[in-house]
Amino acid sequence: MTARETAQEHDRRQIDRMVFFSDAIFAIAITLLVIEIHVPRFPNGYTSTQLNQALLENIPQYIGFLVSFFVIGRFWIVHHRSFGYLLRADEKLVWHNLLFLLTIAFMPFPTAIISNFASSRTGVGFYAVWLAISGLFNLRLALTLTQGTRLDPAVGVAERRLWVRRAWSPIVIASLAFAAAMWIPLAGLVPLMASPLLVRLFRLGRNVDTGLPT
Repeated sequence: MTARETAQEHDRRQIDRMVFFSDAIFAIAITLLVIEIHVPRFPNGYTSTQLNQALLENIPQYIGFLVSFFVIGRFWIVHHRSFGYLLRADEKLVWHNLLFLLTIAFMPFPTAIISNFASSRTGVGFYAVWLAISGLFNLRLALTLTQGTRLDPAVGVAERRLWVRRAWSPIVIASLAFAAAMWIPLAGLVPLMASPLLVRLFRLGRNVDTGLPT
């Protein structure tokens, strides 16, 4: 085995370790979201009407779970696709990835806040601010990932710029949610719940066909 092959094998192992660790953080965070959905308890028995009412009272928890599930899921999809083209992981990229994962690991807490205080400006605003922070760290990661020779040469300049542009989508969505929440708290949920559709708008601007998955 040549020195170049040895270096490539070492890079591959380092990338695999980082990806496995990242996937574990995503998986744990997305699983913890369901903890905020509580099973109704009736110490003295219950009727169907009471159970129906208790389940309906959990609607904010259902919404919080779904919103964060798709938020974290979307972050993971982009992370999974982009890191699939990674050839080299240096210390700078490792640190930026770790800081981004910090925001993902913390996501169940703002989810709990918005699930229990969806009618509060502070509750929805807190979630929106944390989503913006996650988006900023994700943007920093995207910029680091697309710089230099870290990626496969098959990913051209135009495609790298497109990845960075799309990294702005959670920041924009969070800003809309925060602004709406300061007006009417529940209105702040609209951009969050519509985030899968809003993200699609950032894909419509694609003006290059590289054959790469998006």
